[in-house]
Amino acid sequence: MKCQRQETSRKFSGRGLSCALSNFVTLFASLMVGCGGQKFAVEEENSSFGQVATWNTEVDVLWVVDTSSSMAKHQDRLASQVGLFIDGLNRTGLDYRIAVTSMDMSGSGLRGRFFAQAGTPKILTATTPNLVNVLAGRLRLGESGSPVERGREAMQAALSSPLATSDNAGFLRPNALLNVIYLSDEEDQSPSVDYTTWLDSIKPPLPLGGRNWLAHFMGVMPSDPNCFTSEWGFSSVGYGYLNLVDASGGSKESICDGNLQRALTNVRARILEVITEFPLDRKPNISSIKVYVDGQLVAQDANNGWTYRESTNSVRFHGSAIPGVGARIQVQFDPEGLK
Repeated sequence: MKCQRQETSRKFSGRGLSCALSNFVTLFASLMVGCGGQKFAVEEENSSFGQVATWNTEVDVLWVVDTSSSMAKHQDRLASQVGLFIDGLNRTGLDYRIAVTSMDMSGSGLRGRFFAQAGTPKILTATTPNLVNVLAGRLRLGESGSPVERGREAMQAALSSPLATSDNAGFLRPNALLNVIYLSDEEDQSPSVDYTTWLDSIKPPLPLGGRNWLAHFMGVMPSDPNCFTSEWGFSSVGYGYLNLVDASGGSKESICDGNLQRALTNVRARILEVITEFPLDRKPNISSIKVYVDGQLVAQDANNGWTYRESTNSVRFHGSAIPGVGARIQVQFDPEGLK
């Protein structure tokens, strides 16, 4: 007979980071009366406890865009849907910074520098005037860049010295979840470097043990035989980018998918899933978990509900179940091992 239950609750404000200084979470546990009114053998003063945790809502988003021949149409498709992406970040109340660079590392290219239209800031935030239109215009970088795409190298240059402390200063924040989104219809031709390890070095792991960065790719997929880089049937799969995506658990979508709406929606979903992950303070009996958002029971569902992640001992929200700004989350469960 189960005689003890833990209840965990908090006001949602983002992803758990031990170094963030924002809202508080209070965790409550109590001993319930068992059969015949007998309690478990725990001192009365220990029958409840409080724990303070800190949470972070910071997200840094770097778009790395291919500007070689044939890319204009893909840039247009992406730009026309970018409002969906921004809307999702706004509804969840995230503190985001967005920047754009190209994959052109030639002498005449951006070489990792952030692009900005005249009169607009290089780093965009929720308070940037006319944000959606500014970002849409910024993603339309054209197709007159170098035919040698070096997206991962451009990312590294953008986030390293000297650019990170000069031209691109103020973008990369130590506690923010870094997201790098690649748009390209060809394989990366960057130098052979362990970019996964490098990203781990500038973004140390989260307290839960997961990576503090996500890579996303919109490009030619190995599973899409009808997606071509050129009109004459040439296809170049972005394996280099996909390696980063797989290492971080990011989103990967075909660049040939209509208007890229699904691609942007899935990128946004992955960011929100990670940022709203809810850690538990002890191992649960998984079958006993009940999750409530604003008092409403949420279904256990990988599409529009919650799932339990044993590797991080946490609850992750998905789809329409991702909590909105100010939502109150409650997680009830029996601790593992109770009979």
